[in-house]
Amino acid sequence: MMRGTILILTVSMLAVGCNYTKETDPPPPVEVPDTFSEGAEVPPPPTHEAEPVRDVRWWRSMGDPTLTALIEEALRRNQSVRAGWARVRQARFIANQVRAARMPQIGLTGDYSIGKNILAFGEVRAQQGVGSLPVSYEVDLFARRAREHQGAKLDAEAARLDQEALAIVISAEVAEAWFDSVNSRIEVAVVTEQLDTDLKFLELVELRYREGLNSAVDVHQQRQRVASQRALLAMSDAQTELTDQRLSVLLGEAPGREFPVDDKTLPDIGPTPEVEVPAKLLEARPDIQAMQKRVEAEDRRLSAAIGARLPQIVLDFTPSYTWLDSEITGTQSGGMQFPATSVHGWTWSAGAHFSVPVFDGLRGWSAIKTQRAVSDQLLEQYAETILTGLLEVESSLVLERQERLRIQYLEDEFRLANITLEATRDRYRAGLSDFLPVLTALATRQISELQLVSSRRQLISYRVQLYRALGGAWPEEFGEPEDD
Repeated sequence: MMRGTILILTVSMLAVGCNYTKETDPPPPVEVPDTFSEGAEVPPPPTHEAEPVRDVRWWRSMGDPTLTALIEEALRRNQSVRAGWARVRQARFIANQVRAARMPQIGLTGDYSIGKNILAFGEVRAQQGVGSLPVSYEVDLFARRAREHQGAKLDAEAARLDQEALAIVISAEVAEAWFDSVNSRIEVAVVTEQLDTDLKFLELVELRYREGLNSAVDVHQQRQRVASQRALLAMSDAQTELTDQRLSVLLGEAPGREFPVDDKTLPDIGPTPEVEVPAKLLEARPDIQAMQKRVEAEDRRLSAAIGARLPQIVLDFTPSYTWLDSEITGTQSGGMQFPATSVHGWTWSAGAHFSVPVFDGLRGWSAIKTQRAVSDQLLEQYAETILTGLLEVESSLVLERQERLRIQYLEDEFRLANITLEATRDRYRAGLSDFLPVLTALATRQISELQLVSSRRQLISYRVQLYRALGGAWPEEFGEPEDD
């Protein structure tokens, strides 16, 4: 009867262990389109082996050596990047800790004691020393420890991919800060030129006022315009300092560093680069790869949770060395003298420990269900990460296309604003109109010019966002710091 009960329990545990299928390289949990809606038609894939994912160093295509130097400096010195490398090391050391359970556990113990017993016939003094070297090893019958180790290693790989994703983000932030710094100086130059134009118009209005050709209202309106431009210039100067400070912090320094921005212009980014098929995005985006690794890691932990419900065997072997000294002093017994004794020698013991959980208040069953829920959660996050990546690429393509179209319209608007300003100015000088049309045309022209500058800067920002969304193969030269 007892033998049958044990057999039923063992078979039940094995059935629980068989209810698991190892997941490797899980497929995308969402449908990935064949092409991006804003991309060109992609030819069918070649029959030969696919080429590796493109190099992530997109900033070199900008043709700005200063930008390249700043990004590469940030990838070495930025505090977030350096903290990320520390997280990578933590994950690797945690994997080493988990691996320890798969190896024999060897310890060294020692005991020493001294004592005295007072008896009716005398005293017994004794000294004893014991040294042992216990060795234990868990037989990984159902690969529970191996699955735990695999999960920890996958976590370490995910941490490494997280670091690559962080580096891509930092490189994009440095590029944005650098272009903001260049663009802020362009805006300062434009506003300064506009202020000079406003001052010339103010001289013209004041001259005509002194000649009695217009009213004081025109003078006040133009003076108001000059004051407004001076306020805008002060704000532009402040923005220049703020962008330089932000760039300094991204490079791991306190605000105050000066950058070689003089005579710099925004780059000509050229046409939109060719975008690979969306399936390639899954290989190129480190954040998507990291999430995939985490899904696999939780799958291994699910296997380990199932393995914890199965029989376990632990082998142990303990060699020991014992030394004992004893001496009886005092009263003689029956005329006999008890000499001092000394015993020492090697002993050993070996055994095996077998255990299988029978009832634990549903703790093990709940652990399995919890791990399944964690895996389901990560699968949903994996799907969300893929969708977010696809959305970022699509959005960047749409925004860049629309911004190019907007620049064309703004250029037309700026050209027409110049024509309108010249026409109204000529009519004003000829005395055919008052100053209000000139003031309106001047304000329109200046606003259009600043919008054009802002739009050109925004176009570059959308290109940076596109490169960031596409990801890429991270170069080895930006690996872990050598001193680590």
